[in-house]
Amino acid sequence: MSISSELDRGEANTIDAKRPDTGIIDCDVHPLLKNGFPSLYPYMPMPWRERFKRKRAGQAAAGLTMRFAHPNGFIIREDARPHDDELAGSDPAFMVTDLLDANDMTACALNSLQTGAMCAILASADESIIIASAANDYFIQEWLPVDKRLRYAIVVPSQDPNAAAHEIRRVGKHAQVCAVAVPPIAMALGNRYWWPVYEAAQELDLPVFLHVTGAEGIYAGAPMPAGGLPDTYIERYVTLSQAAEANLTSLIMNGAFERFPRLRVLFVEYGFVWPLPALLRMDRLWRGLRHEVPWVRKSPIDYVNQHVWFTTQPIEEPGDPRDLEKIVKMIGVENLCFSTDYPHWDNDMPMQSLRMLSPADREKIMCRNARHVLRLS
Repeated sequence: MSISSELDRGEANTIDAKRPDTGIIDCDVHPLLKNGFPSLYPYMPMPWRERFKRKRAGQAAAGLTMRFAHPNGFIIREDARPHDDELAGSDPAFMVTDLLDANDMTACALNSLQTGAMCAILASADESIIIASAANDYFIQEWLPVDKRLRYAIVVPSQDPNAAAHEIRRVGKHAQVCAVAVPPIAMALGNRYWWPVYEAAQELDLPVFLHVTGAEGIYAGAPMPAGGLPDTYIERYVTLSQAAEANLTSLIMNGAFERFPRLRVLFVEYGFVWPLPALLRMDRLWRGLRHEVPWVRKSPIDYVNQHVWFTTQPIEEPGDPRDLEKIVKMIGVENLCFSTDYPHWDNDMPMQSLRMLSPADREKIMCRNARHVLRLS
């Protein structure tokens, strides 16, 4: 059973209307602040800059417990460093050469996890508003001019949805802004708490971009895994998709897509196998208990076909590649967008990904679907 359909998804958001739908679009690339938190100081009002300096915010790391520290020491690839003394992902010019040029990419969506975690739970609500504003100005001014193929998912302060809506309207009209990155907190996405964010995103034709921040299951206020805290990095990593499943269910069963009919949501780095059993279960229960949620006027599967996409990374890889092809068909080719997760340790590179698919299906996933989701025009 495929959850995909040939429903009209509207006109593609093209980078160049004269360019054919070729060239890979990477929906998940992680830039790093070149000098850590102090990189944001020039983009802050002076009183706030002094506040963060006195707190030594630039030196205080978001220290993971030993339980969840990466077994190899760091999530960033050592072989993608611009220079020996710089971290991978900290130099836009090197990223353009190492990722975009090397893989003939049309565009990539930049998503800063450093600032996402700070805006979600590592700072107070007031601080998070300043951090989001400074981070957006930093990446817009210091990264986007380097290459027009660099697109940016603006970060918003999840702890204050009205301030988040204001930030979307403040910088969301920039030509290279392609999405709104909403750092997850312990508030399901279907809750009316988020309505100001969706209204602003819909108004500017920007999709909502949901991605883990690294705070899940570790810090108070972040989404927590079901069943209790995991004991290892591996266990935590495997269970991250639980938050995505809960948020997808919340969006549908609370009628978010009825209230915001032009809302688009992209689930990033949660994998793409989990939606199939979740949607089959949702559809069955909706048919039997739809009187509880009368505002859900269509099958959950129909809402996903029209409003929701999933990125491919990390790709689940069964022993037989033909089984992966079957899974892709079941989820629906039209519901998937390619992502590398560059420059993280487990990133998927385009030349090795989904090669068992037909050229037509692979093209949809590698570039065409993203043109319908991201605002690239």
